[in-house]
Amino acid sequence: MKRFLPDCIRQQPVIWELRKIILCNISWIKSLFKYRKLSIIGDTIIYFPKYYKSIKRHDDPLNHDQPWIVFKAKDFLDKILKNDMVVWEYGSGSSTLYFARRVKQVYSVENEKNWFDHLTARIAVEDIKNIHYMLIEAEKTSSETLNSIYISKSVTNEKRNFMNYVSSIDIIPDNSLDIVLIDGRARKACIAHAIPKIKQGGYLIIDNSDRSYYFEQNEILFDKEKWRLIHFVGPVPYTFDFSKTSFFKKESHDEIIRNYTGI
Repeated sequence: MKRFLPDCIRQQPVIWELRKIILCNISWIKSLFKYRKLSIIGDTIIYFPKYYKSIKRHDDPLNHDQPWIVFKAKDFLDKILKNDMVVWEYGSGSSTLYFARRVKQVYSVENEKNWFDHLTARIAVEDIKNIHYMLIEAEKTSSETLNSIYISKSVTNEKRNFMNYVSSIDIIPDNSLDIVLIDGRARKACIAHAIPKIKQGGYLIIDNSDRSYYFEQNEILFDKEKWRLIHFVGPVPYTFDFSKTSFFKKESHDEIIRNYTGI
């Protein structure tokens, strides 16, 4: 549509809404072929009002109590959160405010200075006290470390090292976090560092989990005796693209015994 219409016409509200409808329909059809899950049809119908409403021009995601994950995954998250939980997230935003309103403590690490300043201002305005917010920017890398797991595949961060960003979670004792949400940079490395930090019964949440390279060297997550896996595929807020969000629950000793014995 951009190719055929002058900018002055494309910017008209009616044209924008028509474009949204067309792109929304294209997105769910593409995702149906990509993920091959018929449940996408039903979820698209159920979440279409929220999905459609979330896609606005010149809007700030911080104005909405909605993490940037699959809508159905957010509904599941609503059910498991408790006010005594401790959460760590790689990548900050509306999820940071969402968690802070529902749990005891949030640790959030961000690599983009402008976004960090924007969210810091919002945290101050809302006088939120339970967020430990960290800015850890990427560093230039040498040729010797170009193949490191700490290098992001993001085009905007090509050949930049996120070792300090990723390893920031190492300040947390093992087996002490209730939830780790990974929606930032160098995610394969983030997963590796996060796994030992999650307590039994806790969750590792990985967004855009259809990217298989995230799980290279992290195959332990697919050990069914240690982790329970839940996938959510469908529409997400703020963008036309559909995506996949996965929850990995670290089994407790009781759950392992129960699953093993069938009791």
